[in-house]
Amino acid sequence: MRTGLFGGAFNPVHNGHMAVAHAAIKEAGLDRLIFIPTGNAPHKKETEISRYDRLEMVKRAIRNEEKMSVSDYEISRTEVNYSADTAEHFKSLYPDDELFFIIGDDSYNQLDLWHEPHRIMKACTLLVFPREGARVEPPAIEIKMDRVEISSSEIREKIKLEKDFRNLLPKEVFDYIIKSNLYR
Repeated sequence: MRTGLFGGAFNPVHNGHMAVAHAAIKEAGLDRLIFIPTGNAPHKKETEISRYDRLEMVKRAIRNEEKMSVSDYEISRTEVNYSADTAEHFKSLYPDDELFFIIGDDSYNQLDLWHEPHRIMKACTLLVFPREGARVEPPAIEIKMDRVEISSSEIREKIKLEKDFRNLLPKEVFDYIIKSNLYR
């Protein structure tokens, strides 16, 4: 099987994330794509909403997506989690699968700053989606799609300023944010 691993804060998960997931499935011929919301990321402080709210939003966003699932692997861990740990964890779960690690080209450009990126590349092939227009070199694979223009920080700012944001997210995520009064 061909399995994509898509990590991120997903704070909140939005239409750009969903577009990347659909493009990755199509471009790489993935049999499944697993969203992995971050837990204790080494470079980010805890978000203003709980990790369980972020997990729930992803669950709602992918509810009707046949090839997509979500894992609580990172959010259930108490220690700092590195992407290399996650890649190796999923390689041990699916040793016979061809794994793909999905990242934006902004992250790809800074991969040398990541903790032991060679471990990620040993376990997975990088699938890189456009954000800044970086040049992607083999063995990494560029996902052919329009540049992702939506950001979670932009959505959070719109919510705080009470501007309309409903068209930036899956309806189920929008409804959850409103019902739970998140980001206010």
